Amino acid sequence: MYTCLFTASVEGGSCFEPLLFHYPENDEVFDSGKTESSFIVGDALKVTPVLEPNVTTVESFFPAGSWVNMRDYSVITTDD
Repeated sequence: MYTCLFTASVEGGSCFEPLLFHYPENDEVFDSGKTESSFIVGDALKVTPVLEPNVTTVESFFPAGSWVNMRDYSVITTDD
């Protein structure tokens, strides 16, 4: 995270970036219906915020790769 903060302050970047900055080869990250509220924090954490009250589940797009569920640390592998 400190690298992100340094780079952001020196190069004018951001520590909070849309998925398309990290997965430009994946056409699905350009579909705002799937990824509009998702973003990457510090090159390491994908966030999909809950934007409506009283919601118990949220759908989120995950590009191909291995992801770690922060709730139980299980590995989620996607093929998309």
